[in-house]
Amino acid sequence: MQKDEKKKAKVLLIQPPQLLLKNTIKRCVPPLGMAYIAAVLERDNFDVKILDAYVEGYNNEKPSGEFILVGLDWQEISGIVKNFDPQFVGISGMFDTQDQSVLNTCKIVKNVNPNIKIFIGGSHPTYRTEEVLQLEDIDFVILHEAEYTARDLLNRLINNDDISDIAGLGYKQNGQIKINRNVKWIKNLDELPMPARHLLPMEKYIKINRPHSPFTLKERVTQMVTSRGCTAKCIFCTSVIFWGGAEQYRVRSPKLVVDEIEHLIKDYGIEEIHLDDDNFSLNKKNCEEILDEIIKRKLNIKWATPNGIAVWALDEALVEKMAKAGCYQLTFAIESANQEFLIKNIKKPLVLSKVKPLLKKAHECGVSVHAFFIIGFPGETKEMITNTLKYAEETGFDSVSIHIATPLFGTELYKMCMEQGLFVEDYDHNKNIYKLGNIKTRDFAPEEIQKLAADYTKKINESLKERNPELYAIKYKKTADKEPLVAVEN
Repeated sequence: MQKDEKKKAKVLLIQPPQLLLKNTIKRCVPPLGMAYIAAVLERDNFDVKILDAYVEGYNNEKPSGEFILVGLDWQEISGIVKNFDPQFVGISGMFDTQDQSVLNTCKIVKNVNPNIKIFIGGSHPTYRTEEVLQLEDIDFVILHEAEYTARDLLNRLINNDDISDIAGLGYKQNGQIKINRNVKWIKNLDELPMPARHLLPMEKYIKINRPHSPFTLKERVTQMVTSRGCTAKCIFCTSVIFWGGAEQYRVRSPKLVVDEIEHLIKDYGIEEIHLDDDNFSLNKKNCEEILDEIIKRKLNIKWATPNGIAVWALDEALVEKMAKAGCYQLTFAIESANQEFLIKNIKKPLVLSKVKPLLKKAHECGVSVHAFFIIGFPGETKEMITNTLKYAEETGFDSVSIHIATPLFGTELYKMCMEQGLFVEDYDHNKNIYKLGNIKTRDFAPEEIQKLAADYTKKINESLKERNPELYAIKYKKTADKEPLVAVEN
C-alpha cells in the first residue's frame, strides 16, 4: 500500500442523512454505487474515504413534519470533512426526497473549505441536471453511471486539463451551464473491481439488518448486483433511462458474480444475499449460469430478489433451479391485474396468465413469493383498482406491497402528469414516495388511493398468520412486537 503522500488526491464520498416517512421501517443498506466509484478511484491511486452519514447516525432522528431526518448531525459531518481535508467530495443524490439533505451537505462541505470541488450523482441530479447546477455549492453533476466519469473528471482537474469533452458530465464555465448528455457506458461490467466494501462499516449494516426486503431469513445479510438496467419500459420506473434503456442492459459474468458471493461469505461471514438487480432473471441464460455455478461450488447461502424479477422471463424449471441454489423468496413485480392496461398503459411486458403456475411452482419448491402492485395511475378506473386489489388478495401470494403510482423525475409518468395537470395542488417532489398520493384524476382522489393501498397491504399481510402460521413466524420473527409495521412494511 502506497503512502498517502504518493496518492493523487483525497476524495471523500458522502451518503447524506436520509429523509424518511414517520412510522416506517428504516431500511439501511451499503451504498453499492458509491462503493463501486470508490473501488475505481482507489485502483487509479486516489486516497478515498466513504462517509455514510445515514448508517453512522442511524439512531439519530429529527422530526421534520410528517417525516424524520435520520443520520449524523450536520456538525458531525462538518468535523469529518475538516479532519479528512479532501480536495474532492462526491455526494449521492439518488432520490427526489433527498434533495434538501444533499443541498445541506454541499453547504457544510463548502463552509469547511470553499475550494473543495463537489460532484454529485444519482437519479435525481441526472434528470434535473440544469436545475441542480444552478445551485451555488454544486460544481459538477455526473449523469447516469459514474465510475469512469468521476475518475476522468478528477484526473483532468488535478492536471488542469480541459473537461469539456467528458461524456455524461454537467459543469459550469464562465457563468454558463454546460451539459454533455452523451454517456460513455461501461460495456463490460467485468472491468469494474468489486465494490470497496472495506471502506464501509459493514458490521453496522449487518447488525441493523434492515435491507430493502426487511424481513430476512438470516442475521448476516448484505446486497450485491449481477446486472445493470432493464429492457422493459415501465412508465413509473427511473431505471428505464438511468441505466441507458433496453439497449444498454448489461450483465456480469457468472464466474465473477459467484466469486463475489464467495468473497462475501469468506470475508464478511454473510449468510444471506439480496440481489438488488432491477431484474435478476431478465437474461435467462446468465441467470441460469449463475445458479449452476452456485450449485457447483456447493455454497451455503440463502438469497432473495427484493427489487422484483422479470416474471415474463421465468419458467418453472428456472424457479426449481433457483430454489436448489438457495433462493428462499422471489418478488413478483406485477403492478396491475388488468392485462390490457398493464401492457398498453403501464408498459410492463407481463402476461398475467404466467403468474399462478409460477407461484404454484415456487411454493412446491419451498420458495415464498412477495408481490408488488401499484394503484393510482392516470387512466386507471376504480373498477380496475378494485380488480387489482382483489387479485392481490386472492391469488395466494405470501405477502404484498401495494404502492401508489409516484411521478418520479425522469419517468414517462412524471411527463404525463406535467402535461395533463394531474399533480395535487401542494405537490412537492420531496414527498415522492410510494406511500403518498401525488396524482389526482377524474376517477379517484389521492387520499382515497392512500387509504386503499395501506388498508389492503395491512389486510393481506396480516392474513398470513391464519393462512400459513409457520411462514408468518419465520418471516416476521424479528418484529413480532411491532404488528403494525409487519402488516404494512414488506
